[in-house]
Amino acid sequence: MIELNHISKVFPTRSGDFTALDDISLSIESGEVFGIIGESGAGKSTLVRCINLLERPTSGSVVIDGRDVTGLAGRELRELRSGIGMIFQNISLFQQRSVIDNVRFPATLKASSIGSGSAAEQASRARELLGVVGLAEKADAFPNQLSGGQQQRVAIARALMTSPSVLLCDEATSALDTLTTGSVLDLLARINRELGVTIVLITHSLFVARKVCGRVAVMEAGHVVEQGSLQDVFDHPRADVTKALLGIETGKEVA
Repeated sequence: MIELNHISKVFPTRSGDFTALDDISLSIESGEVFGIIGESGAGKSTLVRCINLLERPTSGSVVIDGRDVTGLAGRELRELRSGIGMIFQNISLFQQRSVIDNVRFPATLKASSIGSGSAAEQASRARELLGVVGLAEKADAFPNQLSGGQQQRVAIARALMTSPSVLLCDEATSALDTLTTGSVLDLLARINRELGVTIVLITHSLFVARKVCGRVAVMEAGHVVEQGSLQDVFDHPRADVTKALLGIETGKEVA
């Protein structure tokens, strides 16, 4: 379980402090697909980056499986991050490396910092994961030989390389067309179902949330304005921003 307790994040700027997150508390159950929804600038990415401490909360605590990890540093922090995979909107594959070397990269980093398997074990694991994402035959290809959807599948395989228990997806499908988005979401749902990986999915798209999420939180201006099961939040929206997002999706105003 992931517990975010009274998380706030303040960034200093030339014009004064900017509060990106303001007293946010969320619980994410192990093995679920949890959606964080909101418009651009709502604070979604900052919040999810607090989970693996890419952003340190200004106040509040991050508790994972009963352990307060907020103050971790050094080797302990690296170990934490090896158990939390991350997929970005900007796929950021290494263009000069083969697909299999891209997938192996997190294990190579882990080996140099906290220890990992041999090169042969890493290669075997990478090929296994390429099979999971349906790209076994592309192991020796290079990213520029793949479609956008295939590149995102490579990124998903890469994120799974260290056998994480949590996968953070930051607008992972927003650069893809609708058909490709659907296939990538189907893959994420299968990974969640078959591997038991907890998925935290950031999106501004209600289509994406409806496709894979069981529970959601809606954010606006650094606050969580409502949360609950996807069906309850979408069928009975309370916050104006949720109603607006639903209105945009359906093409009509939601009362």
